[in-house]
Amino acid sequence: MSTCGPIRAPRSRDRAGGEMMERRMMLGLALTAALPSAALASRVRPAPLEVLDTYLANPVPDSRAQVEGQPLRLRRVHDWQFDPAAVAVETEEGQRLGYLPPRQAEVLSRLLDHGARTSARVTAPGRIQVLLHL
Repeated sequence: MSTCGPIRAPRSRDRAGGEMMERRMMLGLALTAALPSAALASRVRPAPLEVLDTYLANPVPDSRAQVEGQPLRLRRVHDWQFDPAAVAVETEEGQRLGYLPPRQAEVLSRLLDHGARTSARVTAPGRIQVLLHL
């Protein structure tokens, strides 16, 4: 009967060189095992969080041609005289549609000032959904 012992990495003739080779193999295996999970973690992002479902304040007169689901972007406006916390609602092409209502813009403007990523989309004519990307 033959017995099999544990499987070991081949060792070179030189004892010091063999241990070094074994360490390199172990390090390589550890890095290879860690890479897929690290790569997966960097690609997986949580779904955007809905923070507002609101109406479009101060709409531009020709901005009525909104399609449900149309993606929009939000842009912080610092110099609007009527609201220092103004947040403009624009199409992806940059056409201004209007603004967020002042009460809701007050909170969202602070987030935008600190670098928060947001997006929006039309839910119905004159209504928008604001999403926060974490």
